[in-house]
Amino acid sequence: MRIIITAISERPSFFPYNYQYALHSALYSLMNESSVEYSTFLHNDGYIRDGINKKFKFFTFSKLKFFPNKRSKDGFHDVKKIQFTFTSSVDESLKHLVLGIFSNQKIKLMLNGQVSIFDIGNVDIQPEPTFSHREKFMCLSPITVTTVRMGENGRREQHFLNYMLPEERKHFIDNLKKNLINKYETIHNIEYQNSDHPFNFSFDVDYIAKRRGNISKLLEFKNKIKIKAMEAPFSIEADPELIKIGYECGWGEKNSAGFGCVS
Repeated sequence: MRIIITAISERPSFFPYNYQYALHSALYSLMNESSVEYSTFLHNDGYIRDGINKKFKFFTFSKLKFFPNKRSKDGFHDVKKIQFTFTSSVDESLKHLVLGIFSNQKIKLMLNGQVSIFDIGNVDIQPEPTFSHREKFMCLSPITVTTVRMGENGRREQHFLNYMLPEERKHFIDNLKKNLINKYETIHNIEYQNSDHPFNFSFDVDYIAKRRGNISKLLEFKNKIKIKAMEAPFSIEADPELIKIGYECGWGEKNSAGFGCVS
C-alpha cells in the first residue's frame, strides 16, 4: 500500500540536494510517535529469513516535490510546501506511520543543523494496481544495485553497479532480480518457486539518448556516505509477484534510505 503525504509551512525553508537522510529520520520519528518498539525494531533489526544474509525494512519513499520549485547550485530555496510518496509491503509500517502522523500532525526535518517543521495537511491513500508480467515504470527516486569485489588493498568492498557500462549491465540486472526474490522469500517466509519465469529489465533508450547517457546520480547520505544510483523510466518483464514486491517496497537496494521508489 502507498500514501502521498503533503505538508506545508508558513516559514520558508532551504533544502540541500542531499536531504534523503533528513526525510528518512523524520519518517522513523513519526513511526516512533505510534510505537517506540516497532520503530526501534525496524531501524535496528528489520525483517530477516534464514539463509538470506540481508535485513529488509520493506518500505521506500520518493524524492520530494517542492513548492515553489526554486533551485540553485546549492539546493531548493523558499520551500513552503512538500509532497512525497511513501510505500510499504508491510501493513504494520504504514499503520504506525499514519498513526504517528495523526498523533503529531507535523514532520520535522533536520536540514543544515536547523529543524524545519511542516504541518501535514493531506494523507492520500493510493489505489492498489494489478500487475501483468510486462510493465513500465517511472522512477520517483533512483535505483541502486551493488556487488562485492576485491579492492586495491586486497579487501572486499561494496561496488555500485553502473547499468550504463556494458560489462556491468548484466550483473546489475541479475542482482536486481536476486534482490526481489530475497524480498519475496523474506516477506512471505517461503521459497520462491518461479525462477524460470523470464526476467528482462531495461532503462528507456529514448530517455537515455535525451540525457546523453547521463542517468547516474551520486547522493550523499548519513556520515557523508556516497551512494551511486540510476534514474530513468524502465520496462520490466517478470513474474507479476516480483513486480508487485518492487512496486510496494522498492526496486534495488537501500530502499528505506529513499531509493527505488517508482510509479
